[in-house]
Amino acid sequence: MAIVSTAFDTSSGIEVNSPLFKAGALRKIFDNTTKKVTQFYPLVTNDLKTDKLKETDLRLAGLEDAEELAEGQDIPLHTPTEGIEKTYTQRQFGIGFRMTHKMDKFNKYDLWKRWTADMARRQQNAKDIEIFVMFNTMTSTGLTCGVGFDTLAIANATHTGLATGTGDQYSNYLDAGLSQAGLESARYYFKTLVDDMGHLMVANGDTLIVEPTLWPDAIELTQSELKPGTDTNDVNIVRQFGLKVKEIPRLTSTTCWFVIAKSDENYDYNVFTGMEPNFVVKDAPDASLDKVALSLQYFTYGWGDPRLLYCGNT
Repeated sequence: MAIVSTAFDTSSGIEVNSPLFKAGALRKIFDNTTKKVTQFYPLVTNDLKTDKLKETDLRLAGLEDAEELAEGQDIPLHTPTEGIEKTYTQRQFGIGFRMTHKMDKFNKYDLWKRWTADMARRQQNAKDIEIFVMFNTMTSTGLTCGVGFDTLAIANATHTGLATGTGDQYSNYLDAGLSQAGLESARYYFKTLVDDMGHLMVANGDTLIVEPTLWPDAIELTQSELKPGTDTNDVNIVRQFGLKVKEIPRLTSTTCWFVIAKSDENYDYNVFTGMEPNFVVKDAPDASLDKVALSLQYFTYGWGDPRLLYCGNT
């Protein structure tokens, strides 16, 4: 077990030479790891609370469309279609540290309090990083969080619904970089989107998500009055789409972009938090008089139906 002792700072040599043990020796401790953590995951997920170890969603499709009948013909009876379940199981993430009695007693800058408070930031940061794994690997089926209802990756050209024909199939992946043509393709996708039975279920893509490298292009494409990159007076039609632009530094690809229908009731990218980070301070389990600080949190994440996200990449 790693223990914070009076000799933890090896760069200062012998412990008594460290300014941490001399009152007034330091103007301040410069530690930029104590900056407030920004969590981006609520921008792209449903942020949900739960008191259950497991949350299970069932994919279910309703009836087919009505059809014209001949006079006297029996009305056909339809039955709903049941798909598979998607189960979200709580995962746990923890952090802690141990400090010797001597270190706590003689350091002059209340390092125990500083690092106890820092555990909250480290928990928040770890949660945000972990959740963005699924958005940084949208073409992978090997994620710890599993896959969606159709067992395919988030971004895929052959997603399937529950109908018996091919009218329920859809592609939410475009092999293209961020451009006007790409955003027009995204708009068309949402306006012609079908549900699990192949019925039209028009949606509105409302938010364009980009890594900071793509932010200038995203703003130019969505907010310019005239068509970007031309010397004509052509109107920039993308501006009429009403897309909000959100840049997320957690994203690792400088070429991937995606549009989501975040406000749609069927948006199905979820985070279930079973417990926010707790904090426990206790005596070390021995006769040393050291102290131990511990923190634990429970959450899980994933998706069932991926269709309200449209992804482009080169």
